[in-house]
Amino acid sequence: MLPITNHLSCTEILDEFESLSYHQTHHAKSYVTGLAAASSKTCKGIAREVLPAQGERALNKFLTEYDWDEQQLNHERLEKLQENGETRWSQDGNIVIDDSVNQRTGEELPGVGRFYDHSEGETVWGQNLVYAFYTDDKTAYPLTVRQYENCDDEDEDETKYKLAREIITELEEQVGVPADTYLFDAWFAHDSELIKHVESYGKDWVGPLRSNRQVTYAGEEMRVDALEERIDKNERHIDDETYNIWTQKRPISKLGEVKLLIAEKVTDDEDEVNPVKYLATNKIDAPSEHVIRTYSYRWRIETFFEDSKQDLGLGDCEVRAGEGASRHWHLQMLTYSLLRLGSESSASERLTSKASSLRAQLEHGFKEVVYNLFSWVRDQPERDLDGLTEEIDHLFLHSDGSL
Repeated sequence: MLPITNHLSCTEILDEFESLSYHQTHHAKSYVTGLAAASSKTCKGIAREVLPAQGERALNKFLTEYDWDEQQLNHERLEKLQENGETRWSQDGNIVIDDSVNQRTGEELPGVGRFYDHSEGETVWGQNLVYAFYTDDKTAYPLTVRQYENCDDEDEDETKYKLAREIITELEEQVGVPADTYLFDAWFAHDSELIKHVESYGKDWVGPLRSNRQVTYAGEEMRVDALEERIDKNERHIDDETYNIWTQKRPISKLGEVKLLIAEKVTDDEDEVNPVKYLATNKIDAPSEHVIRTYSYRWRIETFFEDSKQDLGLGDCEVRAGEGASRHWHLQMLTYSLLRLGSESSASERLTSKASSLRAQLEHGFKEVVYNLFSWVRDQPERDLDGLTEEIDHLFLHSDGSL
């Protein structure tokens, strides 16, 4: 890995954050630069590759000992996102509530346990995080995160549902996100209290039903998958896709009267797994096309989880203190957001146009690392070639213990 001689320019905005002192801001810049550009996303790896980092011990103390509030940092992050037209939230936006499991191996990490991982379809050992995520037709980014911890004497479903309700309360009463619609997967949509909590703020919701959810049809209660076998669907074309759709206003167990939409995507691909979707929403009068398009935004949080685990060190934190782990997850959200915002005045803007995807933005950051290294070489006119070569070798030795 190339030695990272400077903080990435996207971190310059941290100088405006009031939640961090001068020295804390320096450490935050080092950590964010490491999460974005270092090959190893641990404190040890970042300290080895990011030359301004001031060592592993300094980063560990920043995460576990220094006096700063990650919640205040998060609120400032969201405020900065509202200053940019491309990332400003709106009433037409959506908030996704979902969880993700970071698979781990250690037994002394905060909150580790056995959790069902929906992406893997099995129970795994790891840390379970519940997120709120904003998305609309122009932007997408995380809003907040909470860790769910297993307790032997508590019901897992109810405890995680309670955590989701607390997140919604924070977004509505403290943060003030104006988005009108919440999106859930089938697990979160199963909790009627969570749905009622959303509706208590005058907000809409869309979520799929489990196949065994009870629906009243023709005076008879039945499973929704049994209803699907009794109805005739109509073909609809939505955004270059073809669906067979049936929809009516129906009473659903524990949800009351909702708009029920049964949709099956038509495909010629024999390998494509395409189960029937049973979507429910309190948008009673919304067209079917609107409901399907709106729910499609939920997928963006899955992309966020994948990108964050593969490229931004979401599951790489090795600190054993709960506060340190929480700070790592908040700094990871900050890194994701700063990459989205970019820096139009940065030197790297001369190398590449504004990136439109996270992978492109990471490439943008890597080019900046290369540019900074070249700039460092350029700014050493007093060195002869042998001395400069020796100094570059020293940088690589510092940034990669394998050399």
